Amino acid sequence: MAPSIPAAALAPLFLLRVISPSIVFLTTLSFLFARPAAPSVQSPSPITPVVVATRTHRRAVIYAFLSIAGLSYLLDGLTFVFWAVFRKEWPAFTGLEVNAVVGLAAFAGLAALGAWKEVQGVDVWSMKRHKVAIFATLVLDIAQVVLLALAITRPLSTVFLLHLAFPSFRVLLLVPLLFVLLFPRVAYVPVEASVEEASTDTTLLLPAQDAAAPSSGLSPLSAELSKYGTFRSGRSIGQNSIATTRTATPAPSTVRVPPPKAQEAKEDIALDPSWREIFDRIKHITPYLWPSKSFPLQFLAFLCLLIMIAGRVVNLFVPLVFAQLVRVFEEGSKESPWPYLGAYVALRFLQATGGLPALRDTLWIPVMQYSDREMSQLSFDHLLQLSFAFHARRKTGEVLRILDRGAAINHTFETLVFNVLPTFADIAIALVFFIIYFEWTLALVIFFVMAAYVAASVILTRYRTKLRRQMNDRDVLIRGIHTDCLLNYETVKYFNGEQHEGERYREAIREYQNYEYKVMVSLNLLNLVQNFIITLGLLVGAMLVAIRVVRGESQPHQFVFFITYLAQLYGPLNMLGYLYRTINQSLVDTERLLKLLSEPKDINDKPNAPDLIVRNGELEFDNVSFSYDGRTTALDGVSFKVPKGSSVALVGESGAGKSTILRLLYRFYDLKEGEGRILIDGQDIRDVTQASLRKAIGVVPQDPVLFNASIGYNIGYGKFGASQDEIVAAAKAAQIHDRILSFPDGYDTRVGERGIRLSGGEKQRVAIARTLLKDPPILLLDEATSALDTSTEKDIQKALQNLVQGRSSLSIAHRLSVSVTPIRSPCKLC
Repeated sequence: MAPSIPAAALAPLFLLRVISPSIVFLTTLSFLFARPAAPSVQSPSPITPVVVATRTHRRAVIYAFLSIAGLSYLLDGLTFVFWAVFRKEWPAFTGLEVNAVVGLAAFAGLAALGAWKEVQGVDVWSMKRHKVAIFATLVLDIAQVVLLALAITRPLSTVFLLHLAFPSFRVLLLVPLLFVLLFPRVAYVPVEASVEEASTDTTLLLPAQDAAAPSSGLSPLSAELSKYGTFRSGRSIGQNSIATTRTATPAPSTVRVPPPKAQEAKEDIALDPSWREIFDRIKHITPYLWPSKSFPLQFLAFLCLLIMIAGRVVNLFVPLVFAQLVRVFEEGSKESPWPYLGAYVALRFLQATGGLPALRDTLWIPVMQYSDREMSQLSFDHLLQLSFAFHARRKTGEVLRILDRGAAINHTFETLVFNVLPTFADIAIALVFFIIYFEWTLALVIFFVMAAYVAASVILTRYRTKLRRQMNDRDVLIRGIHTDCLLNYETVKYFNGEQHEGERYREAIREYQNYEYKVMVSLNLLNLVQNFIITLGLLVGAMLVAIRVVRGESQPHQFVFFITYLAQLYGPLNMLGYLYRTINQSLVDTERLLKLLSEPKDINDKPNAPDLIVRNGELEFDNVSFSYDGRTTALDGVSFKVPKGSSVALVGESGAGKSTILRLLYRFYDLKEGEGRILIDGQDIRDVTQASLRKAIGVVPQDPVLFNASIGYNIGYGKFGASQDEIVAAAKAAQIHDRILSFPDGYDTRVGERGIRLSGGEKQRVAIARTLLKDPPILLLDEATSALDTSTEKDIQKALQNLVQGRSSLSIAHRLSVSVTPIRSPCKLC
């Protein structure tokens, strides 16, 4: 290399190689102190513009050119290192080593730091300083190429040609880069579009706090409590009310819902818990993730741990054996290479995905299935145990999406044990061997490189977590729109709402993809920063080992060992960054599941609560008052008694509180102290178990909801394990048997979602049959015959009269003529 350049050209060439990248490097450092510019205030113009010129930089092209320029410095430096190792000569005063390290740090750092400053709202690429710096570097690189071309002597070496090719390539690269920076893209757009585009562009990756709530008008999971059966309040809903999923007056073609208030945004977006809070939440569900009660599964987990340790040993010996194989060929000794080659192939097989990792994953499957099964069962059971108040305000689609995303926590423990811990173990082992094989200086450099890598990954991932959380919230709300429209399909058709719902969905998708774009761009930024740190560490480490080889302190095969082991180590290190992102993303995805699992169970049995014992079936409401939200009154001092075998009809207008009485009797809500008592045979229903209470009560609701299963299954739901004869008998009593037999599949006919394939009267008769099959001592009838025709109503009235004989019953009706004939006078609530 050196002999090909005249001595007179060495000094100026050294200066050109050092100064050229240093200019860009200093400019890159100056960006650390760049701050967003204050918005300029322009005096109003008497002319109102229709269109304005917008200038946008081609960011993708700029980042690509800067990255490629940094890559050229890396390849130039590696060429120098490999030449020095195999020639065992380190030429002095070439400036190549400084040129490579500083150039890589300058251009790759400029790309990474520029992207980060853009995240902070700094218009980096409009500044003049980096344009001047790149122009100066271009001029100096041209001078370097000209000087090398004039200094060519015969014979030409391949290495010399490479050192000429790389700066020549950079000259060809910097020219279009400078052109792109000097001449941004100009477009003329309408004034309204330019304002919206500017707003979007300036907040490219900014996770604005007040902009967290979706502008599609979608409601959060914690919506306002529904107030069923309450008195009408004269107060109107003010600004503090929660946004609903609908616009106030849907337009026929354009739906533009204003964003919610900042207070609503705070309720919509999940709180940002600390790591300690998250792991405290996870600690409560650890028994469901770890098979603490299963010794066979714990033994399998222990075997997997041993395989993981064996994998660390294999990772160490792979580069060691390969280095010994290179040593045999390097020295030309008579030592046979076949043992080393065979050992290397065997170790590579164990290290590959189909080796030890495959065996470990196979043994881990039962443990993984345990955690999946237990967590799914925990979530499902918890949802069923939550109070009616929760289910009255929740959105089905959003809850389902939360459960889907929350499944990610099942694999968090597996990721920590089999990926994160082995990665740190590999790094620690590598640092020890670098000290033994080389010197502490090299281990210190690699340690700082890895520390910088982990720190950068943590910092940027924490930032990305905010974006990811906001994207997930939009995804949950989109799922809510799906379910909302499917459940209300008929309503959409009744009012020609297809275009309105399509626009609403399109707006929600647009908002989701806006955050999705930010998440993906921030991921590319993270990858760029990580790659920059790794390549810089590789170049500096290779130079340090190359110097040792030139000095005779190390051998070329040890250089091979370093490069091989470092490349192998960067695999887990890259994985560590990925794993941190994955775990963080999993925790974000599970935040709402953890929040759902922490949702309080409002209705709980008292400790050692006895079962309800029904002897006479006497019901009594004793001065009962109740409010759903603490602001409006649903019941106020209601008292009445249903003696044994009596039927009481509650007659009143809608909203008078009749349905509230049934819900309180069924313990969908509990009365607070001082709000009265509800007694069955003298037993306060708050003091008995919910299971025994609900077993003693049969309900026929006004709007029966059926499972998407067969008619026989829906009737048999009243008595689990009922025989077919019992189901048929209940259907006959409910006057639905003949109608069922008219269906092609009879009792196997599927009723559709929520029973949509049946008419209103058919659904109500199925509900009556279900209650008849249950045969409870107490009956609650909520407009039980409201959906029946006159002829069928008479038959059902007779069946109900036979059913209520000897039982206490409470029925609800808007007018007395459609209620069960009362034995006692109707109870007026209003």
